[in-house]
Amino acid sequence: MRHRLAALVAVALCAAAATAQPTSFSKAAPPPKAVLDRLNLKSEWTQFLPVGGTRDTLVSVQTIDDQVFVQTRAGTLFALDALTGRVQWAARLGNGSYGNAYPVAANSQFVFCAHVTTLYAFYRYTGVTEFVTDLETPPTTGLACDEQSVYCVLGMRPGNAGAHRVAVYDMPRPIAINEAVKEAGDPLGRAARPAATGAVDDLLKRYHPGATGTPLIETFDSPVLPKDLEAPIGGATGSRTPSVSTLPSVMPPYSLGNRSPAPSLATLPSVRQPYHIRQDAGRYVQQTPSLGVIPPSIAASLALADLRPKTVAPPLRWEYGLNSRILYPLHLTPTRVWAVAEGNMVIALNKNSQAGKVVTEVSERLSSPVAAAPSATGQTHYVPLGNGNLVAVDASSGNLDGGLSIKWRSVPGGINNHSPYITKAFVYASGDDSGVICVNRETGEVVWRSDDNVDRIIGANEEFAYLRNRQGRFLVYDAKRPGGADHKRTLPLGSADLSEFNIHIVNTASDRVYLAADNGLIVCLRDASAKYAKPMRLWPPADVNPPKRISVDAKPSKDAAPDTKP
Repeated sequence: MRHRLAALVAVALCAAAATAQPTSFSKAAPPPKAVLDRLNLKSEWTQFLPVGGTRDTLVSVQTIDDQVFVQTRAGTLFALDALTGRVQWAARLGNGSYGNAYPVAANSQFVFCAHVTTLYAFYRYTGVTEFVTDLETPPTTGLACDEQSVYCVLGMRPGNAGAHRVAVYDMPRPIAINEAVKEAGDPLGRAARPAATGAVDDLLKRYHPGATGTPLIETFDSPVLPKDLEAPIGGATGSRTPSVSTLPSVMPPYSLGNRSPAPSLATLPSVRQPYHIRQDAGRYVQQTPSLGVIPPSIAASLALADLRPKTVAPPLRWEYGLNSRILYPLHLTPTRVWAVAEGNMVIALNKNSQAGKVVTEVSERLSSPVAAAPSATGQTHYVPLGNGNLVAVDASSGNLDGGLSIKWRSVPGGINNHSPYITKAFVYASGDDSGVICVNRETGEVVWRSDDNVDRIIGANEEFAYLRNRQGRFLVYDAKRPGGADHKRTLPLGSADLSEFNIHIVNTASDRVYLAADNGLIVCLRDASAKYAKPMRLWPPADVNPPKRISVDAKPSKDAAPDTKP
């Protein structure tokens, strides 16, 4: 009996000790060389990123061109060199509080990241901050950008109807440096002295009050979209108060005309019209505790009196409000902004629209909901539908009358709730418990499919596809071998247990394969063949920038050879 009691006490102490220990990370370690040799893989680099405590972890890992961007739950953004794994820079977003981590967007110079209600712009390779601006409301999906603007999906402002709004911010005005001009009449063509302005004057041009003016947002009525999809966009509040005319001044002490000064605006029972002076008999009926709700007229006067220096901020070009939620990040073409909204709606907005005059070019309601975020290459978008279809859409064509311009439609089947993965020859569709289906990119014909349990693709090259199943097992498939007659099923070439890497990464930039764990470990793998020694891009990126305008001299040069063509 005594031994049984001692055993019970020991078990209780062990349980208490286990409960007192903080939540620990996974014990992921770099895969052994023997395991990689069996899969014909080679380790390129290994990186440990610091995570702050047991509650912090990696929440988002993206591959963009030659960089890897990692976000943590505590709001830290890391930029890694995709070739070596070296940490190029790191930035703390906000005050270290937890927030939703949405995918970042990057162009040739900057990377844009949103945290809570703040938009950050960093130089891609140095981490220097270009601007930090308030979005007023938090984003709801990832960002999109081109060389001129950044596109955000935001919640509606308080007091306004609608669900989501698309806001387009232009890049701030760059610093203009005066260039030297040739002196008139100089036979040697020597350059004249620069204009009499210094570097400070050139820098101040960027902070000119008129450089970052926000356009007025007007209510618009467009007959294109259904009535249940369109929503007007108002200002910062839902109501407008012209003035508090009973107060000759907004500076304390407050006075009512010729009356004696009042210590506060408590004499006004409400800041809503009509204004009434509180009588002694009704002083307990309604009370205004403070100026927590300042009418816009007073707020505007206080804003004009603020002489503190303003930072660089991106000007708002236009915004568009909808009554339906936008489900996935926006997709761009050189002339359009594509969005997928609730109600099976797909719309395309003109990128060159102006404030209050947003032009809708395509609006179509699909027969089935879009089950995952579409993928893009060039100007072709691959849209996964909830009925198991995969549709290739020409994003540069289509109109209001004809709807979407569809290249082909494939029926891989399954839930199809993962974004398609694109290579030079194939498109991989996948979904929870429905497997990965390899589809020919030109025709839409199904080439092969995996088992239903193997439903995640994390990378591929010209010969192999790298998949994971629901238990985290790593599998290698032959990308070009057609499946059997039995529903195109095929078997993997090899597999390994890598379930400790519990952060899902899909490399959409090159043939490298990335594995990540919540303890901050990131491992980069590649095929051991010599042809893959250098990173190889799998498919051309999406076209998002308008073509550059090349000026043509209308008059031929005197030295030009005569045109002998008839």
